[in-house]
Amino acid sequence: MLCPIIQTDRLIIRRYKETDIDMQYRFLQDERLHKFISPPRISREEELEVIKKWISESDTSDYERWVIALKNTDEPIGNISVNGIDRKNNYCNVGYVILFEYQGRGYATEALKAVSDYLLNNRNYHLVECSCNELNVASSKVMLKAGFKKDGYIQNRRKNSDGSYSGVEYYSKIIYGENME
Repeated sequence: MLCPIIQTDRLIIRRYKETDIDMQYRFLQDERLHKFISPPRISREEELEVIKKWISESDTSDYERWVIALKNTDEPIGNISVNGIDRKNNYCNVGYVILFEYQGRGYATEALKAVSDYLLNNRNYHLVECSCNELNVASSKVMLKAGFKKDGYIQNRRKNSDGSYSGVEYYSKIIYGENME
């Protein structure tokens, strides 16, 4: 089964529901979250159609997408997804975002660890990869705390919201603690 429910101590990582539109649209509107990523500029109705498509494809698409919700209330606070797959080399790329008011509480780390472990152990990827803008120190810390190892850096790779360019840091995690030094 693709996109299974994954539970952690504090989170339920689950498939999208149409009612998640409020949380999802908040990402698109919250400029505080656009410092390191540029979300699409679409209407609420267009975003709802995107969510409906994700829901309809959740049993067939290898690009698994989950909502990160608080376990005690099922309140959606973020999302995490497989954004890219390299079948030849058997790895995938994962991205995540947490609503601004829930950042700094360890939720992203908890979700990334759980999802990356699922992808390695249940979906049998050899490697899970993540990347972030070099200026996004918080995201770098999330990846390291979730068991990822920094693999590299490419300078001037991404355009920032202010028009300047920053480098991108690349991280990976592989099975059985092979990343551990």
